[in-house]
Amino acid sequence: MGESQRNTHKVNLMPTLTKRTLLTAALAAPALAIAQPTRPRGPFWPGGARLAVGVCMMFEADGGQPAMWQQGPPGTPQAAQRFPNLPMIQARTYGAKEGIPRLLDMLDRVGCRVSSFMIGESIQRYPDLAREIVARGHEAGGRAIRHAPQFFMPKEQERDFLREGFEALRTATGLWPKGFNAQGLQGSVNTNDLLQELGLIYSIDDRTRDEPWIQKVNGDRDFCLVPYIGHVNDLNFFQNQQRSLSDYEQTLKQEFEVLYEEGATRRRMMSVPLHDFVAGRPAVLPSVERFLRWAGGHPGVWFARRDEIAEWALGPGRALTPVDAPVIPR
Repeated sequence: MGESQRNTHKVNLMPTLTKRTLLTAALAAPALAIAQPTRPRGPFWPGGARLAVGVCMMFEADGGQPAMWQQGPPGTPQAAQRFPNLPMIQARTYGAKEGIPRLLDMLDRVGCRVSSFMIGESIQRYPDLAREIVARGHEAGGRAIRHAPQFFMPKEQERDFLREGFEALRTATGLWPKGFNAQGLQGSVNTNDLLQELGLIYSIDDRTRDEPWIQKVNGDRDFCLVPYIGHVNDLNFFQNQQRSLSDYEQTLKQEFEVLYEEGATRRRMMSVPLHDFVAGRPAVLPSVERFLRWAGGHPGVWFARRDEIAEWALGPGRALTPVDAPVIPR
């Protein structure tokens, strides 16, 4: 082969190698790093916390629940009559007599402050207990006067239903609530407008996400939704589904682990719902305490009251808080 042929061969080979090298490099490049949208960086929570854990303690003792009544046996003259459901009444009474005092002591041991949503009639029956909850540093959250449906109420009737419950809270504790919880999370199309008019800043009646978000109410006013996630609800586990304590603890830990991992790059919040007559029982309480101690052993965990979460989302953390229109048929 002559010199010119060898040179030609070298010249023709170089572009081939160059293209192959570029193609290999392109395939090896992290394409997702280019295509993936950037996420906003924190601080997502006060002090640069990685995950907010919001514990709710429901105060529902003798609160006029629909289950408090039962009808007479079918086919008898009493079939259409209502009679007190004594076992259900006693179960709710247990929450006030035993459950909440036991939960309060456990929360003191763990160093966790929670939001307690109190039914108006429960407060009226146990005003000293409502005051004790506040004295221990927990939030007094608002409920209606009774644990009853409100989704069908005309607006003015619903306003009175809410206000009466909030007045019961103020009479007992001197406090007006900042947040609200409806029976079964089932407010009406008017509820959040009414809450904002009554001076509240947030509701927990939302299952749409794992972080607080802002809904525009009464035109263009900010109102915060601080989600209440039901699948880790103690009531669902032990009363509705009859599941085991080990299932409960494992589900709480799995929920925490995923949210804690995501909390490195986006705002995340975990909801832990507790009921006075469920989590306050001797068999269940140790599972709750073990989980809270385990979760608190992770760096950057903020055990927050719901009012603290809402105030952060509406204030210093406003720029990172999603704002959505409600998806509600009118």
